Amino acid sequence: MAFCIPRTRIAEAAAYYDETGSPEKFSELESQARSLFTKLEKSGEGGELLLYLLLEAVLSTPQILCKMPLKTNAEMHVHGADGVHARPLPNGNLALYWGESKLYATPNSAIDACFKSVAPYLLDEGGTDATERDLMLVRENVDAGDPDVTAALVRYFEDEAAAAKVEFRGACLVGFSVDDYPHPFGEDGETIQEQVATAISEWHDRIASQIGEQKLEAFEFEVFCVPMPSVDDFRKALRERLGLSE
Repeated sequence: MAFCIPRTRIAEAAAYYDETGSPEKFSELESQARSLFTKLEKSGEGGELLLYLLLEAVLSTPQILCKMPLKTNAEMHVHGADGVHARPLPNGNLALYWGESKLYATPNSAIDACFKSVAPYLLDEGGTDATERDLMLVRENVDAGDPDVTAALVRYFEDEAAAAKVEFRGACLVGFSVDDYPHPFGEDGETIQEQVATAISEWHDRIASQIGEQKLEAFEFEVFCVPMPSVDDFRKALRERLGLSE
């Protein structure tokens, strides 16, 4: 639910529960969150959700712009970056992460598509229509769940001196099908370890190649590689879990 609903609305539902003991507002938000997901079979929203969870839970980098409620049609994707997350840095700067996720049949196709998509947001901070639109959305819809923190974040985008302290970064999730995943139990552990190490090395090399090809060497990235038995099965399982299957 937190992926789809602004933090302030969740806080309001929590306050209502504390006051009345009724989970009514939480139920309303859950229903609204489910309605925002598309039923399209080739949807990339599963990858977006995974990226959100990994940034929030693993890297403690919260989402500051909730884009799902900005949809005008549940069967369409939100244009622009898949997510916008931020965290303060020890030097007083603000790290702003443009998120992109891609779910493809092969690792190379997922990696190539992901870095091609995220490149415009990093290479021209406001010079492209997509980047300018998303920066405007951040300024107008930033929501940290706390009024003081939200106000502090807004200053980064309204005050020229503070804006100079924003560091643009990339957060990428690439999900892909792996035909022999999981490995048969008959293989010994050493063989599996070697195969995994080889695969990781190949993913690393492809990522490095794309960073160079897209001229992104100056930027920091968080990259999650998520192999799975079948990308299509993952999408199907998510739709079923959300009650969106036909």
